[in-house]
Amino acid sequence: MIKKILDEIAAEPGDNMKITILGKYKDDKLLERVLYLAKSKRVKFYIKQIPEYTTDNSSPESLEWGLDGLNPLSSREFTGHKAIEWLKTILSGLSSDDAYVIERIIEKDLKIGMGTTNINKVFDGLVEKTPYMGAKPYDQKLVEKILVKGKAKSQLKMDGRYQNAIIRDGEVFVETRAGEETILTGAKFLKELSTLTDERVLNGELTITGVAVRSIANGIISSLDDILSKKEERTTAETDKKISEFFKKHAEDLGGSHVTMQDVLDRIIYTCWDIITVDEYYAKESKTPYDERFDNLEKILKDKSPSNIHLVESVDVETMEEVINHFHTVLKKGLEGTILKEMKGVWKNGKPNSQVKFKLEINLDLKIVGFQYGEKGTKNEHVISTLMLESSCGKLKTNPSGMNEKMMADVTARQKELLGTVVEIRCCGLSQSKGEWSTAHPSVEELRTDKKTFDSLESAMNIENAAKGLKIV
Repeated sequence: MIKKILDEIAAEPGDNMKITILGKYKDDKLLERVLYLAKSKRVKFYIKQIPEYTTDNSSPESLEWGLDGLNPLSSREFTGHKAIEWLKTILSGLSSDDAYVIERIIEKDLKIGMGTTNINKVFDGLVEKTPYMGAKPYDQKLVEKILVKGKAKSQLKMDGRYQNAIIRDGEVFVETRAGEETILTGAKFLKELSTLTDERVLNGELTITGVAVRSIANGIISSLDDILSKKEERTTAETDKKISEFFKKHAEDLGGSHVTMQDVLDRIIYTCWDIITVDEYYAKESKTPYDERFDNLEKILKDKSPSNIHLVESVDVETMEEVINHFHTVLKKGLEGTILKEMKGVWKNGKPNSQVKFKLEINLDLKIVGFQYGEKGTKNEHVISTLMLESSCGKLKTNPSGMNEKMMADVTARQKELLGTVVEIRCCGLSQSKGEWSTAHPSVEELRTDKKTFDSLESAMNIENAAKGLKIV
């Protein structure tokens, strides 16, 4: 029965329909158990390859029996050859359909095309949400509370693709802050992480050597993830087409048509700034002070000397002047900002007062020149989710999202009326790629039908320059 449910979900390509199908079985406790064991990263079985087995038996055991039998593997009561033989016994004792389900659990891949987020929409809170430690927005009182305690760390605020790297038993899983696994099979940094340490979780971000514009690098990594994670779902011809389209789009960004897929994977850099144990990660807290965690990470990287794993740029500071100087140094490099961290700060899920971010932020008035509906198969596919904007001179173009449901419905209903009107956006400054000007991390603030004038590229530059000298957020 469970395999039939998995097959039913896998056969549907759209996310919304997958959720609907799964919802039909939300009271199925056996399915719930299967989903948890397969999707929870907290549960690991320490077996890298499914052993050969046969299921030719007239009276197979139940799937519940098979699930119970996995406990000695996850607890490491059985390891090595004994663990493999035990798994073979479990698989051989089941029907072929139930053995398939066990295989999927062991490999942590149900092959249904559903991530943790969508599963939790049906089975609320079933799979542990990925913990993430962020930073508070700039507040002078918070900064003063950190500095009054003595020396602190000012670190480069990375603008890449955030990833937790979970290293267990020589295996590495990298996942987004939403808990979705990123598949970059064959990447050099993954091989280096596998021998770096064990039973540890690193916090960091991915960038690509030679691709200076972080938004482009993030897009490249996202495309690689899509190609590599869906190879089994697509035919060889479909995958080859995706790869061809990828290089057609990014050949110039990557340095020419001679670049191979492996070349790109080997240029991915993982820049990290924190390390905790796996148990601390799933407990969502570490009492170890930050200076000790950072020193431990620095020592590990120094001892191993990995080429594709870097330590984040970090400066010890004691005064507000030193904090601001580092912030402005980073801005002059065209980067986003800095994070001030208390030396004795603990690791915890959320945004603790021990970490404060300094980043550039400006508001611009731009003209609506077009609209874009949400991606097909998502909840926003029938409403406008993105605005297409330009400066008065047409030299600055950007497509911010960030509208709430009420605003998206309003814009969808009033497209003709709103075309050509003013929208106020918030962004982290201007960006330039291939001679084209845009904005960094834009989001819609509000529709300004009360205004009639738009910012030009020149006025936007003036606003940014003024903010760099005067404004910290």
